[in-house]
Amino acid sequence: MRRATSARTTATTGITAGAVVIASGGCAFLSRALGTNVDTGDGALMAAEVGATFSGMEFSNAYAIVPANSTITKTAYYGYATFFHADGRVLEGAGSTKGRSVIAKTLLSEPVFAQLDRADDDVQRQMRLGQPNFFLQFDRRGINPFTDRFEVSMLAEGTVRGTGGIDVVDDTCATSVPGLFAAGDAATRERICGGFTGGGSHNSAWAMSSGTWAGTGAARFARTERRVRAGELRPAGRAGLRPAQRSGLEASAVVAAAQAELIPYEKNLLRDGVRVQGALDELESLWTALSLGLGGDSGDERVRARQAAAITAVGRWMYHSTLARTETRGMSKRADYPDLDPAQHHHVLTGGLDDVWTATAATHSGLLRVAS
Repeated sequence: MRRATSARTTATTGITAGAVVIASGGCAFLSRALGTNVDTGDGALMAAEVGATFSGMEFSNAYAIVPANSTITKTAYYGYATFFHADGRVLEGAGSTKGRSVIAKTLLSEPVFAQLDRADDDVQRQMRLGQPNFFLQFDRRGINPFTDRFEVSMLAEGTVRGTGGIDVVDDTCATSVPGLFAAGDAATRERICGGFTGGGSHNSAWAMSSGTWAGTGAARFARTERRVRAGELRPAGRAGLRPAQRSGLEASAVVAAAQAELIPYEKNLLRDGVRVQGALDELESLWTALSLGLGGDSGDERVRARQAAAITAVGRWMYHSTLARTETRGMSKRADYPDLDPAQHHHVLTGGLDDVWTATAATHSGLLRVAS
């Protein structure tokens, strides 16, 4: 049963179903990356509250290159870019596919500039036709990105462009909870992408394919399994919905505190065990406080409280998984473990609410193997 609260009222509606598909997207920590501020991990939190397992959460630290003070994340186009220091020197090793860490490290101490100077005339025309919204921001500022240098930044995209999510245990996209299925960015994409992915092609194909498989699996489950009667159901949601006490804790303050541990490059992208553990400790304390005292009176307040709780929960699963993978693989690069460890060619599983756990697992039978 799902209980939904309207953002306009305090009314709660109960919906009883024979099976449920979580297709709520991933979590980008309200970073303002284009189209992601509706992706706050709410579906993941709901799944965890009924006991679902997550996989690949260490591969959830995607960052996109953007023009400074912009939200337009079209990182593929920066494959045609040269990057520069503030003094005009070429930033060696910087790039959109390999070299984002170089950009992030430099941004910690100075501005970084880019110019799409590697695109010839034909490519320039194709780029404008393919993604006109990418160029609108430049046209409004009077910048020609092919001939002018412009300042860039990076925005966190979390599990939206990462690969971690709710674990799927078979080819119907069933989860570890009977009757619960996952699709799209809410589900792990390790089985098709390994430890690194992006925004197009395979992710788009996964969204459509997993939606079909999960929908089919859920319908079959609902037809063949015993349906639980409404009187047997109990609400599972707690954090942000049913606090043990009201402490006056505000959702906006929780989000800001979580973002301070999840968005900075030096904590999430440029990973080191000591820094990750420090950030995780802060998130653990934040979870304790919000699970006891975060709620809301109006519909909108309850929605915001739930988002804050979900962002914090996703961050905890992510960092617990990061510490469990003591190597550099895919997008999870550890300064304290800079090498790939062939012995860790496995999945890192995680879950739990007040007490987060991690475990390792071999590839599920019938599913694609995790890539390095």
